[in-house]
Amino acid sequence: MEAPIRREDAIRKAAELMRSGGVMLADVCTLCGSPLFRMPNNEVVCPIHGRVMLVKTEEEVAEASIIGVLTELEKSIANMLSNYLKKIRRGEAVYDDARDVVYWLDAIERIERIKKTLRREEVVEAERKKAEKESS
Repeated sequence: MEAPIRREDAIRKAAELMRSGGVMLADVCTLCGSPLFRMPNNEVVCPIHGRVMLVKTEEEVAEASIIGVLTELEKSIANMLSNYLKKIRRGEAVYDDARDVVYWLDAIERIERIKKTLRREEVVEAERKKAEKESS
């Protein structure tokens, strides 16, 4: 389990985001209550949790939930791969371990592909809404 972030660390990270060109938003992170920042690349970032998605509709909530689950799954797989690396370094790895590493790397690749597709759809939808707004 991760150690809780100290208040001083959260403030320091928020200051770093502002120095990096982030603009503090009126919205707060639903997980920790920290203010959110819009970065120059248009990403919305929590100083504690990193990149987050602002959602307004149930569809956006579902999509954000899927991306969150995929990200957590990716982290878990990365931890397992780290354990395999330790076995390899100790010289204890066997053929089945190598097969498992390839399997988990394939899973990460698929997760990244799905997340990329979801983000692309997110950009297309944002552009469509922008065009609708400009034409009205």
